[in-house]
Amino acid sequence: MASVKLELPVKIEKEGKLFVAICEPFNITSEGISKEVALENIQEALELFLSDEDVLEMYQDLISRFTVPEKEEHFIIRS
Repeated sequence: MASVKLELPVKIEKEGKLFVAICEPFNITSEGISKEVALENIQEALELFLSDEDVLEMYQDLISRFTVPEKEEHFIIRS
């Protein structure tokens, strides 16, 4: 599968001293000492999860729901 950009919903919850990031569509969670670290960690976890060919095949329909279409390049020319 070619590289695609996904826009996935992620919830952040605070549990004690940690922040937990949850991506419900794929049931993936990660944590960190700050919101930013939790988001970095869940991004890494999702990238690893979605790098598996079997996962890509199994979740093909779900992945297509969150795929961001490529935008065309537009140029403004002023005279």
